[in-house]
Formats: sequence, C-alpha cells, structure tokens
Amino acid sequence: MATKKITIPLKKALLDLESQDEKKMDKAIQTIASSGNIAVLDELINLLKQAENKQLKKKLIVLFSDIRDEDAKEVIISKLNDDSFEAVKNDLLNVVWNSKLDFSEFIADFVSLSLQGDFMRSIECLTVIENMSGPFEEHHLLEAQLYLKEYYSTQNLEKSQKDEIIADIAIFIRDQNEGIDADLLLE
Repeated sequence: MATKKITIPLKKALLDLESQDEKKMDKAIQTIASSGNIAVLDELINLLKQAENKQLKKKLIVLFSDIRDEDAKEVIISKLNDDSFEAVKNDLLNVVWNSKLDFSEFIADFVSLSLQGDFMRSIECLTVIENMSGPFEEHHLLEAQLYLKEYYSTQNLEKSQKDEIIADIAIFIRDQNEGIDADLLLE
C-alpha cells in the first residue's frame, strides 16, 4: 500500500470530526472525502469505534462506502479480523456490502467472520459473499471450504438459524468451486 502523509488540513478535519458541531463535522467529512487520502482511514475507523454520536457514525459509514482506493480494502479487512473492533464489525460489513470496491479476494475472510459471529453477522456476511463479483481464486475458495469443514466438525447436532445461513454460504462456495474438490464441503 502506498503511504500518503496526513496533511495539516486532514489533521484539522479529524479533530473537527470529534467536535459536536454539526457544521464542522460536515466540512471535515467533505475535506476528507475530497482529499482522497486513505492514510486517515485507520484513524477514521478508530473514531467510528469510539463515536457515541449516531450522526457521526452514519456519516463515517457513508464516507467509507464511497471509497474507491483499492488500498482501503486491506485496511478494512484488517479491522474486520481484529477482535478489538468487534463493536463496529457489522458497520464495516455494511460498508463492504455498499462499497464500489471488489472484495472477492477476501471471500475466505468473510466466511470466517460469518462463523465467528452471531446470526446477524452471518446474514451480513452471506449478503457480502453473494454480492461478490468473482471470479474467485482457487486457493481462496479452498481456504473458505476449510473454515466451513472445521465449523461443521465442531458443531453439535442441534441446528440453529445461524447454521441455516452458514449452509447457504457453504452452498454458494460449493457452486463457485465446482471444479475443485467439493468433498471438503457438506454433503
């Protein structure tokens, strides 16, 4: 990822986002959006995690959804895989779902997230996965299959709503993966 410096106007915009002044927050969002500098993305996601202001959260989510810089994908995925960002994972999944970026290369990450989370997280992940454009690389699909195989090998016999969603994810992975060893998936 190319490193860009955080300029003084961007630093000021980050500070303005933390103010409770609606006009300052709007101007800060515009400044950040027009800069196109994703070097602030880490700080913005941290701000989302700590924000109590619902308006600010909504504005940040819209801002993230409009990002078109390919380097942003790795930042978002790293936060989704970081347990300290548990409180905003569903928000970040929403960002991915609404994003113009193609996250197909991270299909295994979304399968893993669906297995770790609750029912709602699984639904969010299913939505993200089903809306991926593909094509998918074989090793990404195999990794996703391994996550699913491990999940089903440790599950009890009781079926939950989440298990139904996970089964839909497994079927999607199998369908994408017809030429690869489908024996790793469910029967």
